[in-house]
Amino acid sequence: MNLMLKLKNLDKLTTSEEALVTYILDFPEKVIRFSPKELADHSYVSMSTIYRLINKLDLDGLNDLKFALVSYLNEHTSEQIIDIDYPISAEDNHYAMTKKLKTVYDQTVQSTIDTNNFDSMALNGALLKNAEFVDVYATSANIYFAQNFQFQMQEIGKQINVPIDDYMQNLSAANSTPTHLAIVVSYGGRSSSVKRILEILKQNNSKILLITSKNSPLLNEKVDGVFLFSSLENHYNKISSFSTRMSLMYIFDSLYLSFFNKDYDRNLAYKLDNYQKMNPKLV
Repeated sequence: MNLMLKLKNLDKLTTSEEALVTYILDFPEKVIRFSPKELADHSYVSMSTIYRLINKLDLDGLNDLKFALVSYLNEHTSEQIIDIDYPISAEDNHYAMTKKLKTVYDQTVQSTIDTNNFDSMALNGALLKNAEFVDVYATSANIYFAQNFQFQMQEIGKQINVPIDDYMQNLSAANSTPTHLAIVVSYGGRSSSVKRILEILKQNNSKILLITSKNSPLLNEKVDGVFLFSSLENHYNKISSFSTRMSLMYIFDSLYLSFFNKDYDRNLAYKLDNYQKMNPKLV
């Protein structure tokens, strides 16, 4: 049964749940782009009403509701909703490709926001703020995002270590202490090297901030903080990792801003002062 029929056949709904169902049926194209708060505001219901309805639909969160709506709209409308894995076609011109890529980025950022929550974001920012030493463990292309985060933090005086090869990652983990924060990035969480690093970090009682996906087995590990990737993409069957890369960059940038904002004036002054030292001719 498709989602629209399922919505129409729900019974024993409260008045507010009925109002929400009506809104979803009337405006599915809007709902797929809303955050939970935006959906609550536009349908004039509470956030708890949204999640009660999601539970009654046997869905796992707002993202699953959006996926079901996208599937329905793709089958019943002439204009396809963007396919995150294959956002362009062979017939697209450059204008169409740039517009579609923007849509992929927009949907990814919103999905990343929906998948995480503001309380955990604040706690993760506090972990970074309180750490004396910070090590970021990443592999493949994710290393470049870790290095960009390293660059951002160094501009405001916070030193970040990004070990690259397997030996240096293991050595950094072995050298860690309770004053270290380890930011461990692994989308699928199935790498034996990541699991080994986590074991070493735990032996040393280091703080651990995990960045992974919602279906990762690493979520069973005891860690101090978690950020979740947007999980819109197929892990293998796709043109490229547009969505996953955007999600990781957004997470790192959010972590940077959380740290920056805890001492906004000092961090801004530090950054500008150093630019002045490096470029004395600047006014």
